[in-house]
Amino acid sequence: MLDCTLVFFLFATSTSPQHRRSSLVPLSKETTNNGTGDQSRWQRRTEKRRQRTEQLLDSIEIGSLLSLLPNQPSEELSNLYIPTLGIPQSSSIDWDKLDAELDPIRGGNLRQGSLRGLRKRAQIEAFHFIISTILHAQLQSSDKRNNDVTIIDAGSGAGNLAISLAGLSYSSIINIKVLAVDVNEHALTKLSNRVETILAPEKLETCCADLANYDLILSKIKQLSNHSVIVVSLHACGAASDMAMNLAIRCNAPFIICPCCTAKSLTKRTLPTEKDKRTKFDLSASFQRSGASSDIEYPRSKWLMDKLCNSDAVDMTLEEKYTLLAKVADVGLGPQTPSQQRQQQARAKKIVELDRLMAASEEHGYDVRLMRISNHDPLVYSKGDLLIGGKDIAEILINLPEE
Repeated sequence: MLDCTLVFFLFATSTSPQHRRSSLVPLSKETTNNGTGDQSRWQRRTEKRRQRTEQLLDSIEIGSLLSLLPNQPSEELSNLYIPTLGIPQSSSIDWDKLDAELDPIRGGNLRQGSLRGLRKRAQIEAFHFIISTILHAQLQSSDKRNNDVTIIDAGSGAGNLAISLAGLSYSSIINIKVLAVDVNEHALTKLSNRVETILAPEKLETCCADLANYDLILSKIKQLSNHSVIVVSLHACGAASDMAMNLAIRCNAPFIICPCCTAKSLTKRTLPTEKDKRTKFDLSASFQRSGASSDIEYPRSKWLMDKLCNSDAVDMTLEEKYTLLAKVADVGLGPQTPSQQRQQQARAKKIVELDRLMAASEEHGYDVRLMRISNHDPLVYSKGDLLIGGKDIAEILINLPEE
């Protein structure tokens, strides 16, 4: 095991999917011009924003992303390569041999052969492989005495990830329990109904809680005796991914997080008015559960804070600069060709995810690594980044296999 905290990042040059097809297709001359061949006011304003985005990205990347990388071959540095997690054939999951309810396609009612279903399987395989790798390494440690492990699925939804992780096999001497945490009570009911005939009650429990309610979640974890904890989170929108990371840090536990919808984190949560309380206003509303709670501020890291504050490439406030990054990372900035939009979107998303991981490293001494899930083509799908972190796991992170 390495003594020093490891910050391990590798990036790719081209990624990012098509969130909204209309924003990826360049508008025709007839629709974009005002009839005189001149650009419309909207076009000129958008072009200016695009130029500011390029300037901002350049000012952050030049001389900073490379300096955070460990010694790597020059060809990898020049490509800013994000490695794809390579799962050995011996560790792959034979879904056809599992109970149908453990399979996100059959049990989750996803269309057989659909890209969404295949991606969901790949996501679960990635989480399961990394968890197994961490647990195996912990068992080899001389100071590891506790073989009871609780996996916290933060923002579990209806449980495609939680159910599979609870039913899949690990080391024969490790006892796995999964705690599925979500604010949506209806989703947790669906989860419980789906597994009641295939999993013992002690294998999977649920906790209806807002991810920002750390005290409630931690009290539930404490009821699980002396279990070790690993926190996972798959596509918890916006600031919910940051809350999942905060939960792991409060538990001093490793985390594996695949974030999405970075722009939603910009929404500030509000307290309901008396009128709201008489309607359906609650935390199950997307803008509420995805918005940042009072303890989360952006940028997350001192690294990005310094870069944005010291950048004079664009005349914008700190808040405006981060807002621009988060929005471009989420949906890009049109009108552009698809390749132009995806490139900007990918560059911005790298910085947003790096900011999250740098915060865990700077403030809490976590070893961290950024990887990509297999079968997630970065040219068409941006929700495949894996944020992995933990205390004293540098050697594990370095040795994760790559495709």
